[in-house]
Amino acid sequence: MPILFGMVLLFTTGCILNAKAAEKESLEVLEGFLSAFETGEILLEEGNEEPIQGMVEKEYERWFTKDYQGKVSKIIESGQSISMNLFFLRKTEAGLSANNEYCVLYSKVKRQEGTVKYRLVPQKVNPLHENLNFIDIEMTKEDREWKINDAEIVEAIYADFFF
Repeated sequence: MPILFGMVLLFTTGCILNAKAAEKESLEVLEGFLSAFETGEILLEEGNEEPIQGMVEKEYERWFTKDYQGKVSKIIESGQSISMNLFFLRKTEAGLSANNEYCVLYSKVKRQEGTVKYRLVPQKVNPLHENLNFIDIEMTKEDREWKINDAEIVEAIYADFFF
């Protein structure tokens, strides 16, 4: 009986039992997210009456946890710069476009938290015109699916190597 109780407790706490499988499955989802749109694909044309929030919910809902979707909604509603706060979108003269040219630099499975963290780096950087920013992604399971639970844009000079 104590063994059964221990197993139930372990499964309900969100712990990761198989780190390799968690990393593989979450990476497949992350790569699917990054390849869902063509680089620079216009998702919302300038002057379009559709609200940004509606477009983000429609196009990205399946990739985000409810918590991260809420965080994205707050950023949009507050009027903060989309390009500076949402790594997956870029504001251009033509409208909002997909910003998905990233490579995975590091990954780290956090067994106790039930998460996998990734550090992304842009595929193309012009060092004369841009600061290098990493994207730290946290993925977790929601409704038995791996989803992005948090994302933070981190300037490379301030990035902790081991995040």
